[in-house]
Formats: sequence, C-alpha cells, structure tokens
Amino acid sequence: MEGFLGTRGDFIVDFVMTVSGFLPFLLLFTFYLAANGRHDAHKYLQITLFSIVTLLVLALEWDVRFGNLSGISKQSPYAGTTELMVVFIVHLFFALTSFFGWLWLIIKSTKRYPTFFDFNHKKWGKIIFWDIVLMAVTGWMLYLMSFAS
Repeated sequence: MEGFLGTRGDFIVDFVMTVSGFLPFLLLFTFYLAANGRHDAHKYLQITLFSIVTLLVLALEWDVRFGNLSGISKQSPYAGTTELMVVFIVHLFFALTSFFGWLWLIIKSTKRYPTFFDFNHKKWGKIIFWDIVLMAVTGWMLYLMSFAS
C-alpha cells in the first residue's frame, strides 16, 4: 500500500515514522501525568505506548523482510553506502537499548508500584526518554536517506 508522506516509503513505514515523531511528546505527557500525581494514568499510558511501539516495530520488520520495502530502499542514492550503514548501526544501537531499557523500567516499576521505588525511577525514565529521542532522530535520518532522497 502506498505511503502518505510523499516519499517512496509505503504505508507501514510512513505510519511508523509518524508515530515515532509523536512518541517523545506523548512520553513527555506521561511525565506530566506522573508529576501531577496521576501515577495510574502514567503507568497505563507507558505500557500502552510500549505495546503499540513494539507492534509497530514488528510490522515494520515484517514489511522489510516480506514486503517490498527493501527493494524500494535500494532506489536511494545512499543504498549500499558507508553513510547509510553508519546511520543504521547507530539507529540499531538506540533501538535496542531503548527497547530493552523501556521494557526493564516497566517491569521493575510495575512490580514495585504503588509502593516506594528502591531505585531512581525518574532518573532512569529520563535516560530512556533521551534514548528513545535519539532512536527516533536516527530513524528519521534512515527514512530520509532511504526513501526521500
């Protein structure tokens, strides 16, 4: 299915990129909820966002492996270049560390909630937030290099 962002990307990759653009702002909103004492809403929205992002990544992986996304990306002038490979490796690093960090924080926090956390939940939340921001930025770099140039 054709994408909606005006590039060579298909619907799935365009949808994933759109969500990744909004994700940091949605996460900031969950921080706002927690800061204002709405811890249940913070918890459930974090779990929901993590679940949605996980499903979207699985859809994107399916699209790369079984759809025509890899063929489309080969039309890019960056296909096969060192620049694209470096951006991909950096993106993969942030994608993996943010996924496993976010998962760890959700599991650790859910086990202890609503009692007092014996670890610095807020500090780890900020670290993982910036990891997710860098994952989104490098994801957009990959998107632009692969589908918009």
